[in-house]
Amino acid sequence: MSEIARAWERIEAWYAAQDAADRLLPGATPEQITALEGFLGFALPAELSESLRRHDGSQEGGWPTGTLLGTAGIRSEADVWRELLEGGDFDDNADHDASEGRDEIRRGWWAHGWIPLDADGAGNGAVIDTTPGPAGRAGQVIDMDHEVGPSGPQHPTLAAYLHAIADRLDAGEFVMDAGDLTEAPGT
Repeated sequence: MSEIARAWERIEAWYAAQDAADRLLPGATPEQITALEGFLGFALPAELSESLRRHDGSQEGGWPTGTLLGTAGIRSEADVWRELLEGGDFDDNADHDASEGRDEIRRGWWAHGWIPLDADGAGNGAVIDTTPGPAGRAGQVIDMDHEVGPSGPQHPTLAAYLHAIADRLDAGEFVMDAGDLTEAPGT
């Protein structure tokens, strides 16, 4: 069993125990994945493709960090960031050092090789980095904050990101309240 499958089994078990399995969407079709790859201009990392085949994201607000993006959400978020990049909105931040001198992330505010993974609805979220800096690792998960820029990496792989989400769920950091995923009181 792959690490992606192991992580998803843990996450699915938590959602099922909360009677909220419907908050995780059914898997993406091969056609949806191919269309996303065509839009992005490159093949998805194997971990992401496997994850999307299992769950094409979550319902809005149904993920601990807001919404887990599916193929349509990834395309929408990437489109916004790419338009800003191509429009010159980030030109003043071309030297932004996201990995604070460690060279794990390329300098700049956004890169075409980044794939939005989740979104909080306010322009922030996790991103899969397929074009890392010289000391980075393709597939690492970084954080993108629309006000302070990218930082990280937060997780070495998508599987590690999913396991971290499962750890937070298992630790009781979140509860389902009337069908909405919220932080547990006192966390």
